[in-house]
Amino acid sequence: MTQRSRATLWRAVAVPLLFFVGALLLTRFVADDLEQARAMARGIAGPATWPTFMLYGVAVFALGWTMDSLRQSLRSVEDGGLQHKLPDTSAKGARVWLGIVLVLAYGFSLAWLGFALATFVYMILWLMLGRIYALRILVPVTVLGTALFLYTFVKLALMPLDRGQGWIGEFSVALYRLMGIY
Repeated sequence: MTQRSRATLWRAVAVPLLFFVGALLLTRFVADDLEQARAMARGIAGPATWPTFMLYGVAVFALGWTMDSLRQSLRSVEDGGLQHKLPDTSAKGARVWLGIVLVLAYGFSLAWLGFALATFVYMILWLMLGRIYALRILVPVTVLGTALFLYTFVKLALMPLDRGQGWIGEFSVALYRLMGIY
């Protein structure tokens, strides 16, 4: 294998591998005091459970992404070296980066929009990013998904999630009361 082939292989796996390592490293920072967060757990879930679970999920899928990129790159090198380009993934790559930006925007908007509204908007945008535009799918999935998350985290796990600022906070409280969470 040539030096150039090795460089091509490394470029193909660098980003997904960074996601894998980054997700595993971030599991140590889901709370200021992990022991205190674990002590707050009622049953199997607590304040650190969901973020930790999601980071492990990112790690698993990033590892799969790494392996798939490595397999495609090795196949390309075996089929004639650098004469064959890797499949054009620019559109897929753009959607991956949009997904990352969407997740970050969701995290930063929680304090202002509150968990209920931010989750509702996030789920709609996430489904649309996944090219799901049919209202018959978008509406029930986002409404039921948001309700399930609210019930799970606020009612069952007793997590004090952000309600939002101003009228959004009042709306969140009214929604919680309507759902029987408060």
